[in-house]
Amino acid sequence: MSLLQSALEFLAGPGSLGAASRDQNDFVGQVVEMGDMKLRIKKVIAEGGFAFVYEAQDLGSGKDYALKRLLSNEEEKNKAIIQEVCFMKKLSGHPNIVQFCSAASIGKEESDTGQGEFLLLTELCKGQLVEFLKKVESKGPLSCDTVLKIFYQTCRAVQHMHKQKPPIIHRDLKQKNSYLPN
Repeated sequence: MSLLQSALEFLAGPGSLGAASRDQNDFVGQVVEMGDMKLRIKKVIAEGGFAFVYEAQDLGSGKDYALKRLLSNEEEKNKAIIQEVCFMKKLSGHPNIVQFCSAASIGKEESDTGQGEFLLLTELCKGQLVEFLKKVESKGPLSCDTVLKIFYQTCRAVQHMHKQKPPIIHRDLKQKNSYLPN
């Protein structure tokens, strides 16, 4: 696909992604190559309807990243995934938006799962806003200053998205999808 990097090479040998019926935890411990980076998959940190997010470490620098793995058999899902990658590339660089690093894909013909596979590498944000709020709220109500800082940063990110041509709409803005920088 021209929108994504041309190759995704797995260094761990046959079955490094596992069959579609295998647990996604089989991906943990594998080493994948994206561009000039070799990443060891450390652990699953989130899962959704058709994606898993892993913590992955660059073997060269030791830096940790978030690696989102998406599997798809449907052309419509493929288009949505490619659109997500394009949005992440376009929005990267804004201080209130998770930073895009790299993306890659392989077709279902080349995949051990029989599905198209997409990897999206971003900066790793270590904490969710919702976890931060639970900790702080146990000590009493949030100060107006804290509420305003959180709201202001969220508004800056949304404003940046809305200023794009055409505007980008988030559609799932909530505390659980908000992360704190490292």
